[in-house]
Amino acid sequence: MKSLKDVCRLILTTPLSNRRIADATHVSPNTVCRYREVLSEKGLDWEAIGALDDQEIDRRLNTGRSQLLKAFIEPDWNDIDRELRKVGVTIRLLHEEYAASLTSGAMSESEFRRRYEKHRRAHGLVMRQIHPPGESLFIDYSGKRPSITDSATGIATPVELFVAVMGASRKTFALATDSQKLPDFIEAHTQAMRFFGGSTRYWVPDNLKSAVTKRSKDDGALINATYSECARHYEVLVLPTRPRRPKDKASVEVGVLVAQRWVLARLRNRVFYSLTELNAAIRALLDTLNDRPMRSAGGKTRNQLFADLDRPALTPLPPQPYEFADWLLNVRVGQDYLVMVDEHFYSVPFHLVGAKVNVRVSPREVAVLHRDRRVATHPRSHQKGGYSILAEHRPAAHRVFAENKPASLLSWATAQGGAVHAFIQHHIERHRQPTLSVRACQGLRRMAEQYGMARLQAACGRANAIGAPSVHSVESMLQRGLENAPVAVDQAANDTPMPTHDNVRGAEYFQTPDEGE
Repeated sequence: MKSLKDVCRLILTTPLSNRRIADATHVSPNTVCRYREVLSEKGLDWEAIGALDDQEIDRRLNTGRSQLLKAFIEPDWNDIDRELRKVGVTIRLLHEEYAASLTSGAMSESEFRRRYEKHRRAHGLVMRQIHPPGESLFIDYSGKRPSITDSATGIATPVELFVAVMGASRKTFALATDSQKLPDFIEAHTQAMRFFGGSTRYWVPDNLKSAVTKRSKDDGALINATYSECARHYEVLVLPTRPRRPKDKASVEVGVLVAQRWVLARLRNRVFYSLTELNAAIRALLDTLNDRPMRSAGGKTRNQLFADLDRPALTPLPPQPYEFADWLLNVRVGQDYLVMVDEHFYSVPFHLVGAKVNVRVSPREVAVLHRDRRVATHPRSHQKGGYSILAEHRPAAHRVFAENKPASLLSWATAQGGAVHAFIQHHIERHRQPTLSVRACQGLRRMAEQYGMARLQAACGRANAIGAPSVHSVESMLQRGLENAPVAVDQAANDTPMPTHDNVRGAEYFQTPDEGE
């Protein structure tokens, strides 16, 4: 049947019979006759009909149709839709409850179903998403997984298949990884950036734990700290999809399906003994996939679309790829101004005792950040129970005490050599108390800073010469400036002949007589 307007035009502007008009418009002659009578009764001419559309013409000519329609009381179809989502609820049950609540105006079950279906179609519209070039990279894991076979046991272990798809060109990247854990997740992104040769503005991942730590209605998605740092390295913003909304990432959903059919299906009968071997086979199939013409793109390939659309809009990659680093968040600094990483202790500035810091742990270094400012950096150590402490992190009193340990003090005295070293050796031999000798070293070190090493060496030499190896004697010489005074040699008392006396026996008395005398 042609449009109703064409039927009216032929009736009102031509002398054709009802049968001729019926043949031309593919309707029955009785219908043409009825339309002619209605137009005549209502006095409608072509000028009045020509300005109307078919729906309005139908309403004017078929008035009896609307009179036959019953006036039903319609339920809230949004409530019906919500109830149907509950376990065990059927549309028949909902119609029975609807009809039982009304005394009149209830529609039949078939009409109920028809109107609900019309509502569902109207609210199930799908918007085709148009992705600007270079804007989004969609990221997901395949539910179907490849596997790696142990050459010794023959046991096949499933591994993960990471898939990334460009929004505009649909160029696809895939990589097999051991797991979906954070190190493998970050490494897959690094490989994807190298594969595409640039960065998009957004990464659109699913809500796996490696990407989203938690999600709430008030705060939205909390991005994993390492993943967020990786995104900043590539100047990308992470925009996770809404939970249970696969249409938000339709491109990668299709990409995952293509990867399963184009890659996994072709590798299903092959046996791989390592990830390297598996990824080499995947890469070869990816090259073929991205060079395959697409009917929906006018016969262009993904690589051609990528070169035309996405590639010119990508951000250049940084000079170095991102180096994986794990994060420890909200670590409280102890009273000893240390934080623990893998059972090894690292120092932070002492004024941060009690504060919460974030610790970035990479294979090469451990960095401590407070309010996004780096406050300490240490080389990574794997010594369990060990300590990495920087002197500048200690308060002054602790620093002095650490520098004045017995071993370091005695090493200091040895390093000075000369009279200072001889003084300490004589002090140790004379007193036989290490604590006193350590204190003596502390005193000499203090005097070296106050009077200078040259004067201290001279004072220690004079103290050694006069047999007075005490710190007090050395300090007294320095205070009075006597360290260079000549040493007076007193004549010994037994150098003068003893006076004669009856009570003095003399040396001869103590001599032993020879045998035989």
